[in-house]
Formats: sequence, C-alpha cells, structure tokens
Amino acid sequence: MIQIRSATPQDVRAIQALIQPYFADFVVDESGLAHFSEQVVMDFIHHSEVHSFVAEQDQQILGVVAYREPAHLLHFFVDQHHHAQGIGKQLWQYAEQHALQQPIQEFTVNSSCAAQEVYRRFGFEAVQDVKEAHGLRFIAMKKTYPTTP
Repeated sequence: MIQIRSATPQDVRAIQALIQPYFADFVVDESGLAHFSEQVVMDFIHHSEVHSFVAEQDQQILGVVAYREPAHLLHFFVDQHHHAQGIGKQLWQYAEQHALQQPIQEFTVNSSCAAQEVYRRFGFEAVQDVKEAHGLRFIAMKKTYPTTP
C-alpha cells in the first residue's frame, strides 16, 4: 500500500536518485543540473515555504512532489518502474489538497515537454510555448481555481 508523508532529510539521496533518470527530458546544460542537486532537495525540505512529500511503499520511495507557497509545483516525479499505477495521481491530489488549505487562485508548474500530457489530465493548461531558461527546457502551465465571493 502506498503511503504519502512529508519528506525528511533522510530521503534526500533517494529523491535525487529518483529524479536523475528524467534529466534528459528537461535539462539542457550544466546550469540546469544545479536545480536538482542533493543540496537543493535538502534546502526544499528545510524551507518553510516549500512543502515536499514522498510516496512510499515497503520503505522504498516511489515518487516525490514539492511545491512552493502559495502554489507553484517545483518537483513532481514518479519512479520510472512504477508508472501507470496511480502513484502520480495520489501524489498530485495530496499536494493539491494541501495547497488548497489556503485560498489560491491558481497552481503553476514549469513542465517538461514529456510531462505536459500528465499535467493536462490534472487540469493544467499551457500558458506559453516551450522555453529555455536557467539550463532547463519547459512549458509554463497553470491550473485555475474558481474564486469564491
């Protein structure tokens, strides 16, 4: 059974190892790699405005999601050997519900080209074409929430 919990400093190496196989999807040069170093993952875990969660089964981390307040997705990865098992959907729903505890108008993400369809299924729409910046290739996307009067 999959359990979702807050990420801890002890998870950093496993998270970084889980992310690494995806680098070819969005990292275009060395400066892009710096966004996913063990130190950056550790900083996210310790940062008061970043919420990081892992999906775990039998003490193995199978996925990670992290967002910065109010609602910008920083990391969202599922182990490549565990795709199409609903882990990503569970992680996304957990992070989204966590963020919605505060009033937000939109959730944003800089998606890799390969992940764009996943985000569309979660209700995101592209807001610009493919862009390269800071060593990364991405598509800015957002999901809008109805405002309550």
